[in-house]
Amino acid sequence: MVSPILVVIVLLLIALSFNIPFARFKIPPIIGYIFTGIIVSNIFHLDKHTIEIIAELGIVFLMFMIGLEFSPEKLKSMKKEVFGFGIAEMSIVGGFFGFVFWWLFDVDIRIALIIGSALALSSTAIVLKLLNESREISKPYGRIALGILLFQDIAVIPILIAISIIVNKDANLTQLVLKTISGFIALGIFMYIYGKYIAPFIISHATKTKSDEIFIATVLLVVLVAAEIAHFFGLSYSLGAFLAGMILSETKYKYQIEADLVPFRDILLGIFFVSVGLMVNIEFVIHNIGSIILMTVAIMLLKALLIYLMLKYFVKHNRIAIKTAFILSQVGEFAFVIFALLGKYSLVDNVLLQKLVVVVVISMILTPFIIRYIYKIADIFDKDVQNFEEFEIAPAEVSGHIILIGYDKIGQRIARKLTRAGIPYVAIDKQIELVKQGLKNGDNVIFGNAANKRVLESLNVEDASAVIITTLNEEHTHLITENLLDINPNLNIIVLTDDENEKEFYKNHNVYVVDKSKELAEKLIELALRCEIKK
Repeated sequence: MVSPILVVIVLLLIALSFNIPFARFKIPPIIGYIFTGIIVSNIFHLDKHTIEIIAELGIVFLMFMIGLEFSPEKLKSMKKEVFGFGIAEMSIVGGFFGFVFWWLFDVDIRIALIIGSALALSSTAIVLKLLNESREISKPYGRIALGILLFQDIAVIPILIAISIIVNKDANLTQLVLKTISGFIALGIFMYIYGKYIAPFIISHATKTKSDEIFIATVLLVVLVAAEIAHFFGLSYSLGAFLAGMILSETKYKYQIEADLVPFRDILLGIFFVSVGLMVNIEFVIHNIGSIILMTVAIMLLKALLIYLMLKYFVKHNRIAIKTAFILSQVGEFAFVIFALLGKYSLVDNVLLQKLVVVVVISMILTPFIIRYIYKIADIFDKDVQNFEEFEIAPAEVSGHIILIGYDKIGQRIARKLTRAGIPYVAIDKQIELVKQGLKNGDNVIFGNAANKRVLESLNVEDASAVIITTLNEEHTHLITENLLDINPNLNIIVLTDDENEKEFYKNHNVYVVDKSKELAEKLIELALRCEIKK
């Protein structure tokens, strides 16, 4: 038996061997992870089922964090994208490919439609991760892509039901449909109660301990419970996680939750992409390379064309349709589940299924490059480079604001003065009692640990006019300052300190220091507004 530690060592060694040089050429680590899986699968005989279970957690955390970006009100405004475009995409693309496989490969029409539906699915894990990282998810084409992907996650359920009906001829269709509908209703009711009352109650008690470990453990529990409940009702883990995140998006814990979960999400998504690579048999690929490449190119181009034609008449700008079509042209991870079931019950020729699995993997490998160069791709097909569609983005983010780190007595005085002056600001503190007090006072204060770089990025540091740090912990202030300078080296930063050693550090980095013994609030406000620090 192969040592688990040896497998982990080999996985990390191969992944780093790919990703370190890849990083120099700005190639996404997703590619390295998939290649790692391909190589490892041909070295060790691994328990792929266990790896797939762990990998699924990556998608669960991704969907939860996507949910944090979409409040119920925002989702309501996306009805057209989710149900309009989503239903149209699955029907048109799935129906077209179903007909092709029935006609060209002489597959039973029912099975052909299931294969077509699997090919209509796109990769939630890759597309949403990359759109989130590039901050393109709020763009019109990102919004449409998200809506279609959400519907695709829902559409997996009826596809799996269809396979069950074909395999089990005694299955009652009406009973299965009613069970699914009741599952959706039950999950919706539970998630509303869970996200609105239970989860915030548990998290609020965790924050009172002032322990980062307890807070993170609590958030992990909240996410996993939501996913498991969805599974209990016969729906996907990721759908439950998305709904929980969406409801928690309206709470004051949103930014801290988001920052704390990023490392877990990225590690587990890495395992997911390794698991994708494990499905590739190199020997099979070498013997069928020509037909596999032809099939990959045909499926991706035809899928992009069909999505483009569908969207062309419903969106205002041609470039939005082009970009959405290309970023959804790959085949998604749920196709693996569908193909595995078709193979398990011997419903499709094994060679054809293996080719389709490799096609899915190759399409995933190509996707990061498509998304990176999506604007150049759009330029090829549409010479109107004015990018009018970029101005359709919903409300603009705050800019030119002041970030106030620390909502103690000094911070509260500053917040009041900024409010009276009509100056936009956002305050942040990791003591939940102070945040609650600030919300009662009507101040713009959120809960979060400003020493976490992800939290700072969520405050739109790059566009802030100044940052005022009033925390009394010198190490905390130093770490926050380093993170701020890393995000925006030209940022105006004002700190409160009387430590002589720290003063030297701040002086070397052009950070303005206010001594604790001086009149604080007035001086800090004056400096932030004048922004005279880095002239």
